[in-house]
Amino acid sequence: MFKKDLRDMVDHWKNDMIAAVSVSLIALPLSLGIALAAGAPAMSGILSAIVGGVITTLYRGGHISINGPAKGVIAVILLGITLMDDGSGQAFNYILAAIVVSGAIQTILGILKLGRLADIFHPSVINGILAAIGIIIFSKQIHVALDTQSDSPSIIQNLVDAVVKLPQANPFVVIISLTGLILLIFHSKLNYRFCQILPAPMWVVALSIPFVYGFNFFDNHTLSFLGTNYELGPKLLLEIPDKISGSIMHPNFNKINTIEFWTTVLSILMITSIESLAIAKAVDKLDPYKRKTDLNKELTGIGISTIAAGMIGGLPIIAVIIRSTVNIHNGAKTKWSNLYQGIFLFLFIVVLSPVMRQVPLCAFAILLVYTGFKLASPTVFKQVYSKGSEQLIFFLATMILTLYTNLLIGLLGGFVLVLISHMLLARVS
Repeated sequence: MFKKDLRDMVDHWKNDMIAAVSVSLIALPLSLGIALAAGAPAMSGILSAIVGGVITTLYRGGHISINGPAKGVIAVILLGITLMDDGSGQAFNYILAAIVVSGAIQTILGILKLGRLADIFHPSVINGILAAIGIIIFSKQIHVALDTQSDSPSIIQNLVDAVVKLPQANPFVVIISLTGLILLIFHSKLNYRFCQILPAPMWVVALSIPFVYGFNFFDNHTLSFLGTNYELGPKLLLEIPDKISGSIMHPNFNKINTIEFWTTVLSILMITSIESLAIAKAVDKLDPYKRKTDLNKELTGIGISTIAAGMIGGLPIIAVIIRSTVNIHNGAKTKWSNLYQGIFLFLFIVVLSPVMRQVPLCAFAILLVYTGFKLASPTVFKQVYSKGSEQLIFFLATMILTLYTNLLIGLLGGFVLVLISHMLLARVS
């Protein structure tokens, strides 16, 4: 196996490296945005993307997928921070401990060859969870994109507040968000070669910077619009340390004997495992060589990487469908493209960190608002309904239960609903 991997690296390094550049340009803004949306330090997203590239590649069952932080972890991390925040300032360190423990359990599940357990969760239940995650992401990030606030713990109230507080939105922030949204919607429809030099997320980030200079976000001051003054300043910009070493954080296991800790661990474990294995199967269908992922090895590799990420301040590692698709479409041939994109991310953040500190938070927020909408768009509901009205019931029940409780209860509740339905149908027949 080692000789084959080495031969693949030598034979296909050019294809894999070219694909890795495109993937890393997408991963850079998205990884930062995912971390911010999860209430984590921005660099935790980059750290986990680097770990997902460098470490996961060395031991995993997939051939061409990309690993790193994904939108699925946002709601889990937000939940954990809320549950374990004791006012000590250690909430994220407790989360890191939960990430390490979930990674350890994930590794054991892979060693015990339990990767196929993910198959017991019904597709409509998984889609319901993803739709709920989309709504959670949208409800939180829309306020960053508008520079409004909602202190309610209720997701539904966050959405209501976004509408109610729309008149209070900061127009100088909104114009940046709207510009980014237009770019995301129309980028693929622009046929000019110049526009295709960078992927849409990087254009959103790059074109937000001139607005920052134009409105002077670097100094605390106010600007007037239609007779109303709005506050602008550095608080609206991304904060990242000068050096990656300044971003390193370590887990705190003091909450390991609490129910909140283990709720977080199980939530992380179930969401990351199921999503990664489902994505692994989806990527296999896109693989031009039709190779099959070893799901048990994939679970073990992701678990090991999640442990490593948690130990240094990173988020859980997941196989990421969008970046994997970009990887394939840009000609990647082997697993080494994942390694290269991790290395490129490291180099980018070292070189570009002064530039990244000039990017407004709303630029990352609009990327996630757009992603959140796509996860719970009317098209998703229509696709589920096309498979049968009972599938829509499973989907809606899981989504609503998740929104009003948490991801773990939503997942288990959806599973129980499907199980009871099948038992009743079996008795009738």
